Amino acid sequence: MNRILKRLLKRHFSKDFDVSSLEPDIQTLLSKVGETFEELEKEKRFLENTLDINSQELYAANKQIAQKNENLNSLLEKNAKLLENRIEENLEIGTQLKQYKQAMDSALLVNTFNQDGVLTFVNENFCRLSGMQQSRMIGKNHDFMYSMENETNLSQQILEKIQNKEIYNGLIKYNSHDFNVYDLNATLFPILNVNNETVEYMSIFQDVTEIEKSRQKALELDKAKSLFIANMSHELRTPLNAILGFSQLLRRQKDLSDKVHTYVQKINSSGEHLLKLINSILDFSKMEAGEVNLEHTQINLYSIINNALVQEENQAKLKNIALHVDYDINLTKTFLGDGLRITQIISNLCSNALKFTNEGEIRISVARVAQDRIKIAVKDTGIGISKENQAKLFKEFSQADNSTTREYGGTGLGLSISLKLVKLMHGKIWIESEKGVGSSFIFEIDLEEFDTSQNKMHEHLQGSSK
Repeated sequence: MNRILKRLLKRHFSKDFDVSSLEPDIQTLLSKVGETFEELEKEKRFLENTLDINSQELYAANKQIAQKNENLNSLLEKNAKLLENRIEENLEIGTQLKQYKQAMDSALLVNTFNQDGVLTFVNENFCRLSGMQQSRMIGKNHDFMYSMENETNLSQQILEKIQNKEIYNGLIKYNSHDFNVYDLNATLFPILNVNNETVEYMSIFQDVTEIEKSRQKALELDKAKSLFIANMSHELRTPLNAILGFSQLLRRQKDLSDKVHTYVQKINSSGEHLLKLINSILDFSKMEAGEVNLEHTQINLYSIINNALVQEENQAKLKNIALHVDYDINLTKTFLGDGLRITQIISNLCSNALKFTNEGEIRISVARVAQDRIKIAVKDTGIGISKENQAKLFKEFSQADNSTTREYGGTGLGLSISLKLVKLMHGKIWIESEKGVGSSFIFEIDLEEFDTSQNKMHEHLQGSSK
């Protein structure tokens, strides 16, 4: 390198300044600058050794050299500042990386392994979990602590994924030195060089053993709860069906006094109410366990709505509430769906409307909103619901407020069950209500229209083939 350039660089930085420590592009720049210096020196020597040039030409040449030197110094100062900024940035990045590493080491378990799967590094947290020193683990296969409780060929699956430069995320069970099993939330990924080539692999683990134990315990408790509810519902329904059966037989007796007949009627009404509550709890338990499957059979929607109203007729008569149905005359009556579950939704909404309506009417309207999409609304003239309480209605075991539960009773499961059933039918349900005026519970569901013409043709072909 040119001696003048060396002197300038050492003046700007230090006597021990080493050009080879700079980035390649800056070394190239300095090399070109050095070449420029060499050219200038050659030019200067040539001018000085040429005695026959006139003084004016010499003056112009010296002026040109001075300008070039000025430009060169300006360029050197600019690049020196750039180099200084780069050095400061690298120092800052290095400090941040060090802080990130300290944070990761304090909270996570980390190891690295080479392309043969052999461990090359483990941090202190990993040593603590394993119960072994770092020196005893380096050189072992990365899966030497995998528990037998993991699925077969888990290690091979992980290696194939990360060797394809993909990231593996999952739960892995590890055995410690004293055979305790730990649940680790694992992330494994390749470490690449500047040429996008894999140089080694890294594993980062988070110990979630206690969380996983709590989750498993919660699942077991939920399963036990569902089993208990199912068993209790069955045990309660058996004697309750007998009570209802005998009360209905008593109601048919003509020689009963009016007083006794009233008692029997109350027994029957209370029994039917209790049976509804038990069925609701059992349905809710099944839905929580994901055990409800919808049928896809031919149904008559008009008959389904009437059947749902029949279930509420006695209660409506007792309260002198009129029940009406507005069925779109342009809407077919035959569909493919689950008639039992649609009946259950409408019955729940009607029962809810009757509970909170003391006078007036309940009106059910049915209309098509799109091809194979039906909207059903249950509108009452009841007490209505305030805006702040409407959001609570579809939550489990919830009603508008505690005073509602005390005054009107109920478990708060009817609307929650209806919501779950509507969602199973790819639908939605909502409420429109005004305090003191009444409420409308509206739901839309996917319901495929049944092509009766094709069905009749199919029946005709079947009859002709006999």
